Amino acid sequence: MNEHAAGSIHSRPFLIATICAAMFVGLAAWTELSNWQTQVSRINSYLEQTAKAIAQHTDDVIEVAKQPLVGLVLQVRNNNDTMLQKLELMRTMREVTRNSPYLRSLAYLGADGRLIESTTNVFSAGVDLSDRAYFIHHQHSEDLSPRADGPFKGPVTNEWFMTLSQRLNDREGHFAGVMVATIDIRMFVNFFKGFSFPGEATLAMIDGDGRLLVRSPMDESALGTNLSQTPFYRDALLAKGSGNYPYRSPFDGVFKQSGYYTSQATHIAVLVAIPQKDILWYWVTVSKTRWLFSLAAICAALAMALRLRHNMAMARRNQLMIAARDAEFQLIANASSDLIEKLDDNGLREYVSAASRSVLEVDPGDIVGKSVLDGYDAEVKQYWSEALANIAAGSSIERLVFRRTRKSGETAWLETVITRVRHFDVGGGMVAITRDVTSQRLLQEELDRLANTDELTQLSNKRHFNAQLRLRTAEARANGQPFSLLLMDVDRFKLFNDTYGHLPGDTCLRRIAAEISTSIRPGMDLAARYGGEEIAVLLPGLGEDEAWDRADMIRQRIAALEIEHAKNLPWACVTVSIGVATLAVEQNESDEALIVRADQALYQAKNSGRNTVLGGQGRVTE
Repeated sequence: MNEHAAGSIHSRPFLIATICAAMFVGLAAWTELSNWQTQVSRINSYLEQTAKAIAQHTDDVIEVAKQPLVGLVLQVRNNNDTMLQKLELMRTMREVTRNSPYLRSLAYLGADGRLIESTTNVFSAGVDLSDRAYFIHHQHSEDLSPRADGPFKGPVTNEWFMTLSQRLNDREGHFAGVMVATIDIRMFVNFFKGFSFPGEATLAMIDGDGRLLVRSPMDESALGTNLSQTPFYRDALLAKGSGNYPYRSPFDGVFKQSGYYTSQATHIAVLVAIPQKDILWYWVTVSKTRWLFSLAAICAALAMALRLRHNMAMARRNQLMIAARDAEFQLIANASSDLIEKLDDNGLREYVSAASRSVLEVDPGDIVGKSVLDGYDAEVKQYWSEALANIAAGSSIERLVFRRTRKSGETAWLETVITRVRHFDVGGGMVAITRDVTSQRLLQEELDRLANTDELTQLSNKRHFNAQLRLRTAEARANGQPFSLLLMDVDRFKLFNDTYGHLPGDTCLRRIAAEISTSIRPGMDLAARYGGEEIAVLLPGLGEDEAWDRADMIRQRIAALEIEHAKNLPWACVTVSIGVATLAVEQNESDEALIVRADQALYQAKNSGRNTVLGGQGRVTE
């Protein structure tokens, strides 16, 4: 053999090793691209879910603010003739403002647009506000529903706020003025700051006409800007109620990734955005350790190639080339934190990467040659069987997400992508890549929990209560099972707040909520904050007598807390009154009628001396 041929034979192992290194780099680049796309997808989902949570919080704030506004409108229309009645109106307005966690102020404008009463400044009566947009709207529209508007800046306090206004009619139905409630926009900003983001996040709230109501970080020059002609408003908000949208900010010029959600109730859109450079930097931060490991693997591969070049013999050329490629493939797979498995057409494992120790908690050698179905429960085996059948039928890729119980007893969520291998020179079959997605799953569950939980009491919020009431009463009607509802109210709670303050009042509600949570059946019953100091409990499967006994036990346990309440005589401690109602399934009673009966029973319990339980058949605490 001539010198040129010998040199060619000796250089070939190095060439093969170089190709393997290039394959490793390509696979690493593909993996990092996949990781980047996954990271962006996760952040997009988080941004959209955060926008939804803030929009739902905004709906709750506006809904709670509407209630006293409607009551004041009725009071003005029916009882505002004498000086004493006007003084009583002013007192009521101030009391409502003081007791509401959301209202900044209340104001009453006459039919000529002049200010009659205001909780902000008693000396501002007579100020002409007839040029305000909300006054002009109500003056020319006979619609009596509340209207959200803004933003506005207080001339004295220099604070930015939104308005919630409602038209006033006199007894003859003619326009008689406007009742206006204001809501501080800092409340929405503070709620937004309760979320964590990988970078400097931006909040924007936009009304149905495209006006910017709220922005964080605060930019006073941007508030009130009309965004209806921006690409985001035209291409995203008008086309879809929620989603993600990349855009360049018209205010700071930064290119951002965003999630948005539009409320169906108030038509207010919430946008939460993060600069793309912050997302990139966050991804680099969490990926650099993996990159260093990949670099070390490349260096090891190059070192192996040099060694192979010196030790390769002509007689073993082909065998050593195949061995080198196999070693490179295993090195690539073992360098990944994801579990990589090579399967034959029947689902038997031909190769398992070292990540099986962390993902499946088994040694790779223990499961090579065994079926991929081994070690899973019946439900997961069904998922795998369907996926393998789809691959055999011609599908090129299948994705599974399933639960697995670890040896510690903890539940882990795994995601597997199965890909059909075609024209691959080491054989056919399939490649399955499995990764642990427990943290993402827990994050999604936590976001769902926050959207359905009352922040103060940690009970379910009213929205979740309404949804569960519909589901559970429908189930009771379908199965002919009993279903009961408890409505309870803390006795003389306003006097408690007036005597001890709102912070002790919040602590009192939390203790009561905790006691109720331990008094109901976990996984079956549901307790929710119904409004203010009112709490509702759903009791599926319990008839009236059983529900009454459960209610009386709750009443006694709350009284046993002995929370001091000097003005709740004769007990001098915090007590509750409870109304009980059981669904009349045979009469096809509606949910609303059930609530009305529970509320009436609660009202009668209050009038019967408080600290008592009253059922639908008149049964009271002995």
